[in-house]
Amino acid sequence: MLRSWRWFEKAALGLIVILGALAVTSALLELRPLPAEPIYFVPGRPFQAALTFETRWSSKGLTRLLQILKDEGITATFFLTGAWIEEHPAEAARILKQGHEIGNHTLSHTPLLYLSEKEIKEELDGFNETAHNILEYRPRLFRPPRGLYNGVVLEAARRRRCQTVLWSIDSRDYLIKDPALLERRIESRLHHGAIIVFRVGAPSLPEALPGILAHIREAGYHPVTVTELLKNESRATDR
Repeated sequence: MLRSWRWFEKAALGLIVILGALAVTSALLELRPLPAEPIYFVPGRPFQAALTFETRWSSKGLTRLLQILKDEGITATFFLTGAWIEEHPAEAARILKQGHEIGNHTLSHTPLLYLSEKEIKEELDGFNETAHNILEYRPRLFRPPRGLYNGVVLEAARRRRCQTVLWSIDSRDYLIKDPALLERRIESRLHHGAIIVFRVGAPSLPEALPGILAHIREAGYHPVTVTELLKNESRATDR
C-alpha cells in the first residue's frame, strides 16, 4: 500500500513538472515572435512606405483624408486613442470599413513614462476594451504617445500581443501651415521601408496629402499599411 502511494506521488509530481514546463514553453512562444525593440522602419523593403495617422481628440479633416485615401485606393494604419473612439465611434467604424487597420495609441494619450506599471497596463487595456466593445476589434500594433517608451512599456505591449511601432519620418504637420512646405518635407525624407506619421486635425494635411501621395507614387513607391510592411519583411527574412 505504501509503495503504491509513493508511486502515485512520483507520478503526480512528474505530471506537475511536465505541465509546468509546457506552460513556460507556451508563454515563451507567445512572446518570442515579437521583437523586443520598437520598429522605426523596415530595412530592405525597396519602394514601400507605410502611412500612419494618429488621433488624439480632433476629427477635423478626417472625412476628407479618408476620401482621398479611398480615391487613391490606399489603405493606411490609424493609431487611435480609446477616448477618441468613444467620442467618434462612427468615424472609427468608417476607418475599419474602408479597409484601414487600427493600432493602440492608449486610452487617454497620457505619456507613459510618467505612469506606474499598473497605470501603463490600464492605459493599454483600456484602449483594447474600448476597441472591443465599440468596434469588436483587437489591435496588433501599438504606438506610445509622443513616441516615449521604456522597457516596462515595451513589455506591457508585447504581453498584449502588440508590436510597438514608431516612425522614421515625422511630418511635423501639426506645426506646418503651408501645404507646399509639408509636401516638400515628406518628399525630401522619403526612403525605402519608411514609416511616416501624420496627425488627424493638422491644418494643412488634407490639402497637402494628394500632392504627397502623388510624389510617393511618382518616385516609384507603393504606400502600404504597417502590417503589410512587416509581412513583407517576414517574407524577405524567410528567403
